[in-house]
Amino acid sequence: MRLVFHGSLREYFPASVNMNARTVADALEGVASQVTNLPPHLTVEVVGYDTDEALFAPSDVDEVHIVPSMYGGGGKFFGIILGGLMIAAAVVFAPAAGVFASALTSSLFVSGALMVVQGVVGLFMKAPTISKAEDPPASKYLGISQNTTAQGTPITLACGRINLSGHWLSLQSDADKLSFGVYPATPT
Repeated sequence: MRLVFHGSLREYFPASVNMNARTVADALEGVASQVTNLPPHLTVEVVGYDTDEALFAPSDVDEVHIVPSMYGGGGKFFGIILGGLMIAAAVVFAPAAGVFASALTSSLFVSGALMVVQGVVGLFMKAPTISKAEDPPASKYLGISQNTTAQGTPITLACGRINLSGHWLSLQSDADKLSFGVYPATPT
């Protein structure tokens, strides 16, 4: 299958890549695993594959087109403008407001003011970043693919001579709190 990258994705990938994969998801994972400088926020859309089931279904297509997803960034100016319009609407409709409508106009005014303040504050704040230094150290005693098991994962149970791979289960264990010693003697 041939993967064709469009738009800003060509900064990270070549124009097209030939992959030998059963599914489109496998081909994308194979290509993405070879590129080291991918930004963490990069999202893509695969033309003609709108669901996860379609991406992970076996496919024999010859060519797959991949485009960058459209996603919002700031939206702070839109919030400021919309908040200003809400304040203006509250001021214009306030003289004509009755008892019920005065509560509506005051809430419109307060909501607009909050949107303006939120937009202005958002202009001066940087987006939060996640640091890998805060992650706990990974266990070096179990393989990476078998290091964690999600809650609710079925556990393999078989009898007889059956070669199955399973999950390592560990409850409230930490690689930093290991005991050393000679067994069956008391650990030190």
